[in-house]
Amino acid sequence: MSETPIQLVWYGSLTLALRGGDLSACIAALQRRGITLRNVRVRRDYAVVTVSLRAFPTVYQVCRQHRVKFRIEARHGAPFWRRRLWRRKAFAIGAMAFVCAMYAMSSVIWRIDIQGATDEDGVAELRAAAHDAGLYVGQWRSRLADPAVLAEEMLKHANNFVWIGVQTTGSVTTIRAIPKIEGARAAAEQPHNIVAARPAVILNVQATRGRPMVKPNQFVRPGQVLISGVLAEGEPNVPASGKVLGEVWYTSNVTIPLTMIQQGLTGETATRDYLYLGSWRLRVWGFKEPQFAAVYERDEGTDWHIGQFVLPVQWQRATLYEASPSAIIQSVDGAKEKALLAAQRDVATQAGGDSRVLGQSVLHERVERGTLYETILTRVEQDIGAPASIPAPAPELSNSTSQTQG
Repeated sequence: MSETPIQLVWYGSLTLALRGGDLSACIAALQRRGITLRNVRVRRDYAVVTVSLRAFPTVYQVCRQHRVKFRIEARHGAPFWRRRLWRRKAFAIGAMAFVCAMYAMSSVIWRIDIQGATDEDGVAELRAAAHDAGLYVGQWRSRLADPAVLAEEMLKHANNFVWIGVQTTGSVTTIRAIPKIEGARAAAEQPHNIVAARPAVILNVQATRGRPMVKPNQFVRPGQVLISGVLAEGEPNVPASGKVLGEVWYTSNVTIPLTMIQQGLTGETATRDYLYLGSWRLRVWGFKEPQFAAVYERDEGTDWHIGQFVLPVQWQRATLYEASPSAIIQSVDGAKEKALLAAQRDVATQAGGDSRVLGQSVLHERVERGTLYETILTRVEQDIGAPASIPAPAPELSNSTSQTQG
């Protein structure tokens, strides 16, 4: 009857001192009956063993058959703990009340810190938005929404902020916010032009306000006016708006190794068991360090609760895995495909998320010392417009005639 260490703690175990009779035959009979003996210490006429509490009836029968006397020296495990706690009811109730109180205190929001607000009005606005979203002092942490959802809900009620972030650590919640800049809002309403931000070939002009100044297939340079905010003579200037799509060329230098080192699991594992009491974690099994350097860990935990109340006592098992490096050699054709994808990612970081790849060409390629080097030209369709102030008109020159007396 083999039991795991966790089962041994749960069902209980006994440390027995065996004397007299045919001691060696008794121990051999116990092993034949499938009884697991732990911490065995044998002298000439004396032996000490630890057996499971569930196997004690079988141990008792075998000892009587071989006329071996035994004495219980120690009792281990949950059954005996429960009996001791039952004898000390006041202590057990106090301990449980203390654990529940600690869990309750660690599960409630006690303080809300606000960072980023420039004045008291901003702090009050953020606190009101947090309260409307369900975040306030005294709120249970289990009832809070996800931080991203909570920040999005707060942003709907805080109109004077452009970004809000929420982070909860223990019983303290920190709200970070970025206020709106009134100057930037006013600048967007001032008359201005839309100019080219980079050299490109015009593909499409979609002017929603203002006067288009370029046509498709036209090459433009940075700073050239694409949509003018200056209308016909006699009409007031307007803030130009719209989208100007252009074909922009990007050059990327990409390096792809043909040999890659990848970590693979060997099958060697080690487990550790933890007992959670609120926010405290106590290791109860797996104290011996593994003989390998763990590179991957997988955690499996319980979710014990009564209704919507999450119990303060939880169990977690962590499994450590050993991995060994192995070399993977890829073909040159496969490396070329990865180089094209790497160039696309490089261009996406420069062009922005609304860009579209039109095509790619390899300008230079070489393989040297197990590495592929490529220079790739990527043609991208993107919005090249950027707002720019309208330059002041040049002053008119007046020709004055001077009269000379002869």
